[in-house]
Amino acid sequence: MQINFNKISNDEKDSLKSQIRHGLIELEQKESRIRNKKRLIAFSAAASVALLAGLFISRTPESKPKTDLELFAEKGETTMSNADLENISLVLQDQKTIAVQDSSVISYGKNGEKVTVGTQSINTNANSTSFNRVRVPYGKRTQIVLTDGTKVWLNSGSSLIYPAQFDGAIREVYLTGEAAFDVAHNKAKPFFVKTKECDVRVLGTVFNVSSYPEDQTVQTALLQGKVRITYNKKGLLSNKEIQEDLIPGMIATIDKDNKQIKVERKDVASILSWREGYFTFKSQSLNTILRKLSKYYKIEFIKGDNLNLDANYSGSFALNEKLNSLATTLASITNSNCTVNANQRTITIK
Repeated sequence: MQINFNKISNDEKDSLKSQIRHGLIELEQKESRIRNKKRLIAFSAAASVALLAGLFISRTPESKPKTDLELFAEKGETTMSNADLENISLVLQDQKTIAVQDSSVISYGKNGEKVTVGTQSINTNANSTSFNRVRVPYGKRTQIVLTDGTKVWLNSGSSLIYPAQFDGAIREVYLTGEAAFDVAHNKAKPFFVKTKECDVRVLGTVFNVSSYPEDQTVQTALLQGKVRITYNKKGLLSNKEIQEDLIPGMIATIDKDNKQIKVERKDVASILSWREGYFTFKSQSLNTILRKLSKYYKIEFIKGDNLNLDANYSGSFALNEKLNSLATTLASITNSNCTVNANQRTITIK
């Protein structure tokens, strides 16, 4: 509709202007009320989110306090590496380092005050709050007899931290790398193997734990007895503690990234064969075999482009073989060509 302002009176013009002005005022007030309502809704939503987050945070279970052993191990992880280590070493609580011959036995007396390394006897002046550390370079192995009689076979590129005496309510050691355990039975004092990713609880049993920092997984294989694996599965707002019990013949594998655990039955005896001086494998991928041989022998494999790393093989190697003998055995098992460079400690496999 169009209005001709030339044909209406001044009074009508004033009345019409007043109506328009009041209409604009009402419109502005209505828009102001809408804006205030939106602000209130936004504030309420933000407050609800904050309250909800507060509830989640308050219900998030606190992490278990770390033991003195774990704190000691974490401090050493940032300063000690086995990558360039040449000889097996026993580091006592006073930081005195003892050289250990390859495959020698490190044996503690019952009170932990004396340790025998091969034919050498050493007074330790130990107590329950002091820790010893054994470090093994790649390509070598050693055996430890702890004060409670537990036997530990420590594989190449591995470290074990343990108290000189087990005086507390539990027995615990800290492992980096791979070790086989024959734990002395003591129902009143359970034995724990701690790693960066998980804990393994035992009473008296024979098992193997592999927890190398460079590997994607942590593996526990049980030969005798019973063990319980405990690890934290991290969520968005909280951690969940997961436990898994193993019986003989079971192998548990934990993926470090997604914290998923896989339990299966396999030939556990072959996994522990390295403690007897052999690397025995059954239906393992070539990639897995080469990775383990690289650790055990401190060598590098140069792989041909057409090599099928997913193919499975079975066989056995003596862990004291020379590189040429190793290459010959590997070529026979995999039906491949192997060339040794002794100076650079490499084997090219095609």
